[in-house]
Amino acid sequence: MGTLEILLIIAGIIIFVISFVIPAKKEKQFEETKELAKEEIKTLVDEEIGKVKEKVEGTVDETISYAVEKTERFMDRVSNEKIMSINEYSDTVLDQINKNHQEVMFLYDMLNEKSVNLKNTAASVDKKVKEAKETKEELETVKETVKETVKESAAAKEPEVTPEAEPENKILGDDFATESTQEVMDFGGDFMDSGSDGRNEEIIRLHKAGKSNVAIAKELDMGVGEVKLVIGLFEGGKK
Repeated sequence: MGTLEILLIIAGIIIFVISFVIPAKKEKQFEETKELAKEEIKTLVDEEIGKVKEKVEGTVDETISYAVEKTERFMDRVSNEKIMSINEYSDTVLDQINKNHQEVMFLYDMLNEKSVNLKNTAASVDKKVKEAKETKEELETVKETVKETVKESAAAKEPEVTPEAEPENKILGDDFATESTQEVMDFGGDFMDSGSDGRNEEIIRLHKAGKSNVAIAKELDMGVGEVKLVIGLFEGGKK
C-alpha cells in the first residue's frame, strides 16, 4: 500500500471521527475543520506527488542514461568490428592490386625484351640480305672480270689459220689451251699476291682449318664472293 493511500485513509478516519464527536451546534466549526483538513490533505498529497515526480524523473533519467551508455558501448563495439573488417578487406584488396601490378610489370618487361629481340633479329636479317646482295654483286663483277681476262688472253694467243698448216694449227690449239689455263692461273696468282695485309693467306689458313666461307667472310669482314674466289684460285693452283 502506498503512502498516498495511507494518508487518504487517515484523513477519512479523522473526518469520520470528527463528524461524530463534534455536536451539531458546532457544525460551522466542523466545516472549518473540514476545510483545514482538506487543505492539509491537499498539501500532503502535493508534497507526495512532488516527491514521486522527482523519484520518477530520477528513475527515468537513470534509465535513459543507462540506455544511452549501453547504446554507445554497443555502437562503439560495432564500429570497431566494422573498422577492423574494412581494414582487413582493404589490406586484401591492396595485396591483390600489388600482385596484379607485379604481373603487369613482368609482362611489360617480357614484351619489351621480345620487342628488342625482334628488332635485333630484323636488323640481323637486313644485314644478311645486304651482305648477300653485296656478295652477288662481287661475284658478278669477278665473273665478268674473269670472262674478260680469258677472252683477252684467247684473242691474244689465237693463231692465223692457213690451209697448209693444219697439223701445226692443231698443235698450236693444244698449246693455246695450255697457255690459256696458265694465263688464268697467273691471274689468280697475281690476285693472291695482291693482298698486302696477308688476307689471302689468312683465308687459306681458315679454309684449311675447316671453316665455312660465310664464317671466314664474317671473321675477316670481307665479302663471301671474294672468299670463294680466293679459295677457288687456291684449289685451282693446287691442281
